[in-house]
Amino acid sequence: MTLPEQVGVMVLPQTVFFPHHLLPLRIFEPRYREMLAQALEGSRMFAVALEQPQKRPSRVGGLGLIRSCVTQPDGTSNLILQGLARVRLDHLVQVRPYMIAAPEPIEDTRPQPPADLVVHDALVAKILEHLEKIEIPPEAGLGEMKKFLRHLEDHHALVDLVAGCFLRDPDNRQKILETACLTERLRLLCQQISEIK
Repeated sequence: MTLPEQVGVMVLPQTVFFPHHLLPLRIFEPRYREMLAQALEGSRMFAVALEQPQKRPSRVGGLGLIRSCVTQPDGTSNLILQGLARVRLDHLVQVRPYMIAAPEPIEDTRPQPPADLVVHDALVAKILEHLEKIEIPPEAGLGEMKKFLRHLEDHHALVDLVAGCFLRDPDNRQKILETACLTERLRLLCQQISEIK
């Protein structure tokens, strides 16, 4: 996938945005209204980064594509952002009124030997086993997600969906987002999902 040279960055508390996710957002702050207008005129993309202490953004965030956007009479907007890629946001082009960064993709570029695929399958089986033990209130709406994950063959998507839907701690989710190697992401997820009661 070709990334835009520059994207706006929305910094949100408690929010780690993964590829393969849909994130509903309400845009009301003037700076983010401006960012949204620029995105809609250009690539229709912007990044979401977790807010760290002292209101600093994480250096790694999720890049998303605006799938739908409805602007209200009061100037606020409701939109759906589709997660496309994990990106490094080290190179800032602008800080005010909103951040603009030159995104760099984070990809697992290592060739995967057949032994890794066996490890992946074993870790996925363990993750799904742990998921089955998690009791989910019906109102959470994640029962169908558990069924879907049983048949998902894309391990990258599985990690993103499980981490984004089932892990509660944003620091744990951020650690998975930042990890490039799929094998390590699966290991981290397996460990973290096993600790959910």
